[in-house]
Amino acid sequence: MRVDRLRGRARPTRLPRASVAAAAVVALAATAAACGPNNDAYVALQNVMKSHITTQDHRPVGSVSCTPHVHGTVRGETVHLRCQVDFADGTAYTADAAIHDQNSGGTHNRPDTYSWDSPPPE
Repeated sequence: MRVDRLRGRARPTRLPRASVAAAAVVALAATAAACGPNNDAYVALQNVMKSHITTQDHRPVGSVSCTPHVHGTVRGETVHLRCQVDFADGTAYTADAAIHDQNSGGTHNRPDTYSWDSPPPE
């Protein structure tokens, strides 16, 4: 709300109804865009697999797709997934993978760890 001063006295100025409605729509859209986790656990696993296999195993990866779509992990537990790894050369393999939440007991704010089956030889 804007306040105008007239003759030494403060008087609130009301916004037109259209402006109030537009502001509400913008606030609602901003809230909806911020909903949910920033990075789901399975997406983080896919990114780590793609990067590691490409750089460490020297096999360029086109894409990685893991299921189930795990959005978060529970303290101290391990989630098991199946991942389809498609290489840039057109070949592919399926890997068993796991996401382990290291936060248990007295430990906090430790990152998840990832493991998966190595790709077959070329």
